[in-house]
Amino acid sequence: MSAPYDIAVVGGGLAGASLACALADSGLSIALIEAAAFDAPTDDNMRARTTALAWGTRAMFDDLGLWGAMADDAAAITDLHVSQAGHFGRVTVAASEYGLPALGYVVPNVTMIEALRARLAELHHVDVIAPARFESLVTNDGTVTLQLAAGETSRTLDTRLVIGADGTHSAVRRALGIGAQVDDYEQSAIITIVEPERAHGGRAYERFLPDGPLAILPRTPDTCAAVWAVPTARAQALCETADERFTHEINAAFGHRLGRLRLAGPRGAYPLSRVLADRAVAHRAALIGNAGHALHPAAAQGFNLSIRDALALAATLTEQQQLRGAAFDPGAADVLAGWADKRRPDQHRVANFTDGIVRLFSNRIPLLGHVRGAGLFGLSLAPGVRADMARRSMGLALLEDMPRAASLQGAQSRQTR
Repeated sequence: MSAPYDIAVVGGGLAGASLACALADSGLSIALIEAAAFDAPTDDNMRARTTALAWGTRAMFDDLGLWGAMADDAAAITDLHVSQAGHFGRVTVAASEYGLPALGYVVPNVTMIEALRARLAELHHVDVIAPARFESLVTNDGTVTLQLAAGETSRTLDTRLVIGADGTHSAVRRALGIGAQVDDYEQSAIITIVEPERAHGGRAYERFLPDGPLAILPRTPDTCAAVWAVPTARAQALCETADERFTHEINAAFGHRLGRLRLAGPRGAYPLSRVLADRAVAHRAALIGNAGHALHPAAAQGFNLSIRDALALAATLTEQQQLRGAAFDPGAADVLAGWADKRRPDQHRVANFTDGIVRLFSNRIPLLGHVRGAGLFGLSLAPGVRADMARRSMGLALLEDMPRAASLQGAQSRQTR
């Protein structure tokens, strides 16, 4: 029987692949298990999807030597404009106020996946097992045995630590017997690409509407990524309607800050809910990414939180390996509990903040719109509160919680010279 892997990561998407790359210098043996073949063609929906990276997340990718492969396709967000349809009050935040070239960056998901997979191909300690679908697991005192299926064949794999990074409907989470709180927003996010009549100039817009927020984000010098949360039934109708009708509807929702928006890409939609796992760890197991917490895209915090979790776990494992030497066990209960305890405050803060924004702004309660507008106006006049909001949205306020804070802050200072 072959020796067990030190770590098996179930889910080869952004969170799982980032964790594997972050463990490049650890010497730990890693199996990265993904249900889809790595060379499978991407569909129109995936090509349309982008992710807004906070400045702190961009610094983390830079620290891992991955940002260089993403930078050419990244669109800088130089400032942010937040408003509410039909009411006064707005908040604007500029990167120049904080001595940074950008608040964050919008990067195509395909670009990030390609950069991560190119790095994985260089790592001899990582075995990519794809396509392979996770089926079940059995926990033992010193190992976890995974049952995998690939087509009509199956195989088992032993590991000292299993990481569930397999998304919102995590099969690993269910197999571990970990429950989750699920709050259905009864919304779906429509994702597409639009071409504005006027140049966006690096400005990102968050427009709160009664049925859900609309984000228009820089994507290329001439195009923007649109993420529009609407009631699920309407999302389906908007995805199926003619291009002309959809264009009319999104222009009516956004207004004319950038002139007329023209549809410039395919449309896709996915349902929105908040999913919070009851706990992040179990016997020789941990959950990262959407397997542990899936958030509404309002405020664009979900992915950035997932990356902080993944890289903090990698740093904790590396640190404990150095401290314990030959006695190190990556699945040790105290190692996993220490990571979970450190990450819990950030997870709760971001999850509650995002949920609060959605519930406050996505409703039609009479008179509450005026209160929300007054709140935005007041926020624009309170520089201390606004600065804290900006630092948190950029991921800067949380860097001191990360084990690699010194190197990350060094990357930040290098970029501002």
